[in-house]
Amino acid sequence: MDILRDHPCLSIASVLLVFSVAYLWRLNNALTTTPPEMLALTPRRWTTEEISQTYQRVKANPVDWSKHLPPKLNRRYIITGGSGGVGGEIILHLLARGESPSAIRNVDLRFPDREDLLSGAAAEVDFAQADLSSASSTNAAFDKPWPVEVTNLPLTVFHTAAVISFHERRAATYERVERANIAGCTNVLSASKAAGADVFVSTSSSFVAVKPVRYFDLDFFPLFRRSWPRNYTQPIDEADFYAPLRPREDFWGNYAYSKAVSERMVCRSNSVGFRTGVIRPANGVYGSSKADQLVGMCLRLGTFPTWMTNVVQNFVHAGHVSLGHLLFEAALVNNTEKLPPCAGKPFNITDPCPPTLFLDFYKLVEQTAETYVKVVYLQPVPMLLISYVVEIADTISGLIPGLGWLKPTGQLALLQPPVFSSSTHVPASDAAAQKSVEDGGLGYKGVCTTLEGICQQVAEWNRDHQGSGAAQNGKTEGLETCVKVVKSVGTIPAVVKA
Repeated sequence: MDILRDHPCLSIASVLLVFSVAYLWRLNNALTTTPPEMLALTPRRWTTEEISQTYQRVKANPVDWSKHLPPKLNRRYIITGGSGGVGGEIILHLLARGESPSAIRNVDLRFPDREDLLSGAAAEVDFAQADLSSASSTNAAFDKPWPVEVTNLPLTVFHTAAVISFHERRAATYERVERANIAGCTNVLSASKAAGADVFVSTSSSFVAVKPVRYFDLDFFPLFRRSWPRNYTQPIDEADFYAPLRPREDFWGNYAYSKAVSERMVCRSNSVGFRTGVIRPANGVYGSSKADQLVGMCLRLGTFPTWMTNVVQNFVHAGHVSLGHLLFEAALVNNTEKLPPCAGKPFNITDPCPPTLFLDFYKLVEQTAETYVKVVYLQPVPMLLISYVVEIADTISGLIPGLGWLKPTGQLALLQPPVFSSSTHVPASDAAAQKSVEDGGLGYKGVCTTLEGICQQVAEWNRDHQGSGAAQNGKTEGLETCVKVVKSVGTIPAVVKA
């Protein structure tokens, strides 16, 4: 101990080291634990037998969305982002309820590559390529002439297009999402009004309500008697919309802030002659293996890392998100004499079941996928620390000339701190949407549970990849994605504790 007494700086450093190690150990223990109030929301685990029985049932009898859709309205439709998961589902649902392909237009930057959009009636839907961040490009897509048989029909616009960036929070990178999600929304609103639209429903996200998790607030340390980091659990509804808009720094990332701004723009535009509304899908949206970043991403990667086994969130099938848009349209159209109570408001949409524990989701995918799927379990705190290093490297590479080589690329570039705030316990309520239109809701009622919806998506994936060699391809691609990180932090499984 003499050396510590003779060198006070070393003594202070030792205390700080012990404190830091203790803090990180306690933090990691918390981040691998499911808070009791969250576990109470989803107390029953999916068993192997239940997964198998559900998979076989929905494989034999897929969910039929058509009988749950609002009736045909004989209108024209412009769907921005119609090549994506939600926009593509809206197109399919419009066709399923009898709308003419000639009355539907997909406005997107990229051509559709989903097989269900390239065959049957969906293949007859008009496509107009547009960069929505450009007013002239947007106007050109909206002004494109319609077939004579539908040109006089009233117009509905479903605005689903967005740039989704879960990993950025710095002011220097905000322009990337602002250009697409705010300027783009401004351009689409303007073009819609100029084209004579009288109904406008936009897609946002329930995650606009989420605040950043404060992983390194000192009141979390045992001496300060907090069991979890601040904002570690955040049950969410639409209450944030009715409060003043928070500063950008109080959102978990740039994407969330941009969607909060744009949905307020949409709702402020509401009037008797231009009726608007916003649908907020719960996280995460699944249902299209080529488009979604949840089930589809896991199936495409084959092997993927996770530190979220204990996390509780609501999932939502893209079909439910589409249903929410169509119900909103019906509510706005059918109340011709006055604005319905739902007009100019946002509504959360979730699957009609308790929120999902990610451990159950991983178990289901590994059990039912016929292609190679392997989950690599990681400890959260090492990943969290690496995310700060990645963010710092990304920042420095853009500030100091000659250090561009530091800029993270590929999947590693996505590992930044905002990912951890969006990967925490945020169960969402869609109670407002379930109310009747007369009571201020949308009359929303879900069609399938998350267990059923994911089983059907995996069954479709298995059908499309049978004998294609995708098992080995998925194994190779997924391993390349996670090996860089796994080498640094190991693969000790995270433990779900009540």
